Amino acid sequence: MNLKPIWSALEESSEILFDNYAYPAADKVAQELSLPPGYYAWVTVIWLFDATPFSIAQFMRYFPYGLAQVNDERLTSAVQQGYLAHDGQGKYRATELGITAALRLIQAGNNDMATLTPIPKESLRALGNLLARISDAAFNLPEPPAHVLIKAKRDLYQRTGTFAALEGFPAHCLLLEGHRDDCYYATWSAHGVEGHTWEVLDSLSNSDSIPFADLHANLSRRGVTEEVHAADVRELVGRGWAEESSGVVKATEAGKQARVEVEAETERLFFAPWSCLNKSELEELASLARQLRDGLQAMKGEIHE
Repeated sequence: MNLKPIWSALEESSEILFDNYAYPAADKVAQELSLPPGYYAWVTVIWLFDATPFSIAQFMRYFPYGLAQVNDERLTSAVQQGYLAHDGQGKYRATELGITAALRLIQAGNNDMATLTPIPKESLRALGNLLARISDAAFNLPEPPAHVLIKAKRDLYQRTGTFAALEGFPAHCLLLEGHRDDCYYATWSAHGVEGHTWEVLDSLSNSDSIPFADLHANLSRRGVTEEVHAADVRELVGRGWAEESSGVVKATEAGKQARVEVEAETERLFFAPWSCLNKSELEELASLARQLRDGLQAMKGEIHE
């Protein structure tokens, strides 16, 4: 059975929920709390680490595609604002102010989603139960991949009561997203490249060729500098994964193949725990996923009318 359409429908439902309900509710609370711009940079950190001290190296394991220096600067800004504290020895931790704000934001999203009835409650409960079995199977799989994001998210949702919202659908869907991120990290990092280097190859693989200036502009949102991206291109050229001529860069067939292999292995690892469901259960999951997506799309249409 092709599992990709099922996951696609689940992802679409998750996006509708968060883009139209959870994030707007959180943003409203952020305004009430007068949080400064860019607050998600430290809020997501507190969601994942809670009150546990963490280093930039540990932070980069959760968010591996940027630059340590840039992230350090962003966290230092949160220290100055009082949401994080620094111990002077390379470790950050959340303050009471930061924890309270981060908790308010996620609870606002949970509360808003909990009021929705996109499909009958019994159907939603059945969907949540099936996803819970898959996410539990993923969490209990032998490593690799290491259970990094899926564990951090599971701990977060247990602390914040997120499993209660919409019969657990948002929580278990996000747990599976965390599992997929863990699988993806395990496969591309096995090549011994940095996250920002792999992101360059990923971008190149989606186009025939691109001027370096455009490539950098497309990927600059994470704060990676032009110099670092230039070094990334040189590394990819050295590996035989890219070619550069007169300021124009393109992926080679070898580079595209490396990406294809990583994607294929990621899919294999990601869908492995889905085997905990039999054929009839997978068919039920597919039907429920479509029903939820269609129900949420109809509700989204009502919002924007």
